[in-house]
Amino acid sequence: MHPVDYRLPAEWERQSAIMLVWPFADGDWQHMIESIREEYAEFISTALEFQAVVLLVPPDDQEARRRLGDRSDLHYIEVRCNDTWCRDFGPITMCNAGKRLALDFYFDGWGGRHEARLDNRVNTILARHEMFADFDFRQSLFELEGGAIECDGEGTLLINRHCMRARAPHLEDSEVDHELKTWLNASRLLEIDMPPLPGDDTDGHIDTLARFTDRETIVFQTMADASSTRTLNGQLELLRTAQGRAYRLIALPRADDIDPGLAASYVNFVLLNDAVLVPAFGSRADVPARELLSELFPDRIAKSVDARTLVGQGGGPHCASMQIPTALA
Repeated sequence: MHPVDYRLPAEWERQSAIMLVWPFADGDWQHMIESIREEYAEFISTALEFQAVVLLVPPDDQEARRRLGDRSDLHYIEVRCNDTWCRDFGPITMCNAGKRLALDFYFDGWGGRHEARLDNRVNTILARHEMFADFDFRQSLFELEGGAIECDGEGTLLINRHCMRARAPHLEDSEVDHELKTWLNASRLLEIDMPPLPGDDTDGHIDTLARFTDRETIVFQTMADASSTRTLNGQLELLRTAQGRAYRLIALPRADDIDPGLAASYVNFVLLNDAVLVPAFGSRADVPARELLSELFPDRIAKSVDARTLVGQGGGPHCASMQIPTALA
């Protein structure tokens, strides 16, 4: 089948697992390896309360098993990576009539900022693994990171044009749009055009700025600069649903009592089966953000997950994970 035969599910649809990469000692986390492993262990243990976890681990690295143990819903896959941000190099999975298509887009380390040759091969290795035996895999030379797109499950994509232009300066906007619509079978493309948050080296991934919580609601991150918040809100106000209505817009609070140079975004929440995991940055805004997202996902349990170390490297729990939808999503 071709991508046009498939649909990209929304993240709130049912998942068979969530994927993460265990932090390894010789990577970017080496100077904070104990604290990041504690955060990942908490994240993984919390996720396992709701669904299976696929954990990519370095070959012969037993640290993850020592901390997390062996259990039927925790699947270890040995693979070498450059970094742990698998949202951006992991498979983007589409579904159709019980079949799943894993798209393997080219990944260049966020515009060449970081070494990524191992990350760029991860999906090739997954395609040969027994866990993915019933998946079709397709590769694309188009550079696309999972954190740069947001989908409502009905053919609408939300992107940050600033990020797309930074990643593909050699392409016209119309060419980028054609790639997105063709590969992801999207009928509508909505955009904002915002610079990244301070501390974000992804050029402004959409999953730090604005996300769907349902097909009529968008949450967005309040920023330190009030004029930037007004600009983002104003751009979102111009967007329309497939039925032509304005979206309901919800501002998430700002962690205004931590280092302003950190890209602390509550928009970087993670959806699991029956749960929403909300990043916690050690801020007084952690609880209000979690409670607000709990209201927006009334059928899910809202839990905080520690992200104080993650945000020190410019990301959060959504950046660190990639959902794998069920075949019937």
